[in-house]
Amino acid sequence: MTKKVVISDSSSLILITKARILEMICTEFELEIPLKVFEETVYAGKRLQKMDAIIIEREIEQKRIHVKEATRSGKNEKINELNLDAGEKEAILLFFQEKADLLLVDDRQAILAAKLLGIRWTTAPSLLVVLRKRQKIGKEAARAALKSLQQEGRYRMDLMLEALNELEKMEE
Repeated sequence: MTKKVVISDSSSLILITKARILEMICTEFELEIPLKVFEETVYAGKRLQKMDAIIIEREIEQKRIHVKEATRSGKNEKINELNLDAGEKEAILLFFQEKADLLLVDDRQAILAAKLLGIRWTTAPSLLVVLRKRQKIGKEAARAALKSLQQEGRYRMDLMLEALNELEKMEE
């Protein structure tokens, strides 16, 4: 089975690391990040002495996260017009460049941009549900990860409730 290629933005990468599901996601998916996301998560994170930066860097060193340079394309002008951070813009560019399967985002503006550009996107809570469906994470660990995502992230309540309902359905 070929792994789906997932491109992540910075905040999503940090959130899945804090929720302790990064390694599982790297096992189930081909996780790629643009250079700007690497700079925002590893370089900036290490300067701030963030543990998640060390974990992300380890996954990169073990070649479980692939850092790629996002090259300019015909979509560049349209993407630059969007109200997004540099890491999110590069993630979208990399999505098109790599012909990826999913864009992992959590920011409202990035989700709106993905919809506008016809990009198939997902969130960390949704990937957590996929991990549970594939039996890669136990029910208690999944609940703990969802709680972490709720505390650390800025997800809408309906999105969190949907993920919780999906997790609970699997327990019946």
